[in-house]
Amino acid sequence: MGASVNVYNLSGGNGGDYVNGAGPHTGDYYAIQFTAASQIVAWTGNITGTPTAETFDKGDVLYGRWTSVTFNAAAKAVLYNG
Repeated sequence: MGASVNVYNLSGGNGGDYVNGAGPHTGDYYAIQFTAASQIVAWTGNITGTPTAETFDKGDVLYGRWTSVTFNAAAKAVLYNG
C-alpha cells in the first residue's frame, strides 16, 4: 500500500494497536485516538515537537504519520495503522 491515506485507512480497515501504558509503541501509524485522558511523552513522525504538557481527552484524535509513540503510564489509546 502506498503512502496515501484513503477511506479504508480512515475507517480502521488496516487495523491498529490498542495501547494501555507507557511504551514505546512502534509501527506505521496514521492516527491516535485516545480512549482515556492521556499524555504523549515522545513521538517520532511527520509532526514536529512533542506535546508533553498537553493532556488529550477521551475521544480526541490526532492525525499524522508516526513510527513510534510513547505515552504516560496512565494512557489508553488506539494507534491506527497506515
